[in-house]
Amino acid sequence: MQVALVGLGVMGKNLALNLIEQGMTLVAYDKNPDAGEELLSCAKLQGMADRLHIVSDLGDMVKRLTPPRSILLLVPAGELVDKVCSELVEAGVDCDDIIVDCGNSNYKDGITRKLKYQNKFEFATMGISGGAEGARHGPAMMASGSEGGWERVEPWFEKVAASYKGESCFARVGQSASGHFVKMVHNGIEYALMQLIAEMYQLLRLGTKRSPHEVAEIFNQWSEGSLNSYLLSISSHILSLETNADEALVDLIDNKVGAKGTGLWTAQNALELGIAVPSLVAAVQARHLTNTGDTHAAKEMAYAAKSTTHVELDLDELKDAFLFASLLAYRQGLALIKGASRAHQWKVDLSKTLQTWRAGCIIRADYLDNIAEGVEFIDTLEKESLALRKICGQAMMTGLAFPVLSSTQTYFATLTTPSNGHLVQAQRDYFGEHGIKTHSGEVCHLTDLVEIDAKVR
Repeated sequence: MQVALVGLGVMGKNLALNLIEQGMTLVAYDKNPDAGEELLSCAKLQGMADRLHIVSDLGDMVKRLTPPRSILLLVPAGELVDKVCSELVEAGVDCDDIIVDCGNSNYKDGITRKLKYQNKFEFATMGISGGAEGARHGPAMMASGSEGGWERVEPWFEKVAASYKGESCFARVGQSASGHFVKMVHNGIEYALMQLIAEMYQLLRLGTKRSPHEVAEIFNQWSEGSLNSYLLSISSHILSLETNADEALVDLIDNKVGAKGTGLWTAQNALELGIAVPSLVAAVQARHLTNTGDTHAAKEMAYAAKSTTHVELDLDELKDAFLFASLLAYRQGLALIKGASRAHQWKVDLSKTLQTWRAGCIIRADYLDNIAEGVEFIDTLEKESLALRKICGQAMMTGLAFPVLSSTQTYFATLTTPSNGHLVQAQRDYFGEHGIKTHSGEVCHLTDLVEIDAKVR
C-alpha cells in the first residue's frame, strides 16, 4: 500500500513512522526541508528507511504515487489546507484520488471543501486523537466521507489505529465532514473530564485538607479499579511529582489555562443546534474564568480571610459521583453528535464512534462499558446518581467552585424531575405574544384560555 503525507510536524512525523511500521510505503513532504531530514533519520534508526521517500515538492509527490492516490494532510487548519489542496490539483491529482484532512479543522470548512473539490478529487476528513504518542503507536481515528473513497485505505488504517479487545479504533463514523465534528465533540468531552478531575482534586485538597500526594494516591486507587482512564492516570502521576526541594510540582504552576478553540466550537455548535451540553460548556467557561487576570487575583485576596469550610467526604461516594458525572459528560457529547447527524443527514454510527474512543485517545476509559447504543445507562446507576447529588450538596458548603460537577447535577435533575418550562412559555406569551402550546397540542395564547383585564406594566 502506497500513501502520501503532507505535514511533518510532531503529529505528522509520528504518524509517518506508524504508517511505515505497519507496512506502508510512504511518500512524505514538508515545506521545511529539515522536517523531512529529521523523519528520514528516525526511519533509518528504526530500520524502516527503505519504505520512505522524502520529496521536495508536491509535484514530485503526485508523480511518485500510483493512481488512485491516497494523500493525508496534517497541516494547520485554515487557509493552508486549501492552499495545499489547490497545489495538489495543479500537480495532477484527479477524481479517483482521495485527500484526507487529518488536522483539527472546523467541520464547516470540511463541508465547504467537500463541495469545492467534488469534481477534482475525493475530499475526506479524519479526526485523530492521542497526541504524539498515539500517532506513533496507535491513535483513535474518526474518519468520514463517502464509503467508496475509503474502501481501499480502510484496511490499512485499521492496522495503524489503536485496538481495544481485538477491534480497531479506526472507523468511518459517517458521511461528509462528520469525522471532524466527532473529533470536535471528543475534545469538548475532554475539556469536561479534565475540569471534573480538577474539581475532584480541589475538593479533596482544599475541602478535606489533603496534600497533592494524598490526592494522587486516591486517584491512583480509582485508576486501578473501574474508573481506569487516561486522564485520571496522568492526573495521579502529575500530583505525585515533586521538585528536588520536596515541593509539589503543581504548586509551581500558574492557574491560567489556554485552549486551542475546539471546546469553544463545541459550545457554539451545541447552542446553534439547540442541544443541551451544560457540562461541556461549563468546562470551557471555567478556562475563561482562569484568565480574568488581576480581577481574579484581587477577589481571591479579598476573600482569603474567609477560609474554605472543611468537610468530611465519603471517598466511595465521591468516586461514585465522579463516575456518574463523567458518564453524563459522554452522554451530552453523544447527544450533540446525534443531533448534528440528524440535522446534516450524516448517518453517524454512534456505536462505531464509541469504538474509536476505547483506546489510543485522550478520553479513553474503562467505564465506557456503561454506555451502549440503545441502553439508557442513567436508569441503571441509582447509587451513583444519589452520590452525585450528595457530593454537590457537600461541595456547595465548602465555598469552592465546581462548575462542571454542579452543571452535571443540574443536567441530570432537569432530565429526571418535573419541568418548569410551562411558566416560561406563559411569560413569553404574556409580554411578547409568542404563543403557548397546551398538553393537548393546541397552539394558542393566554388570552384564548383566560380573560386578562389589564396586564402588568
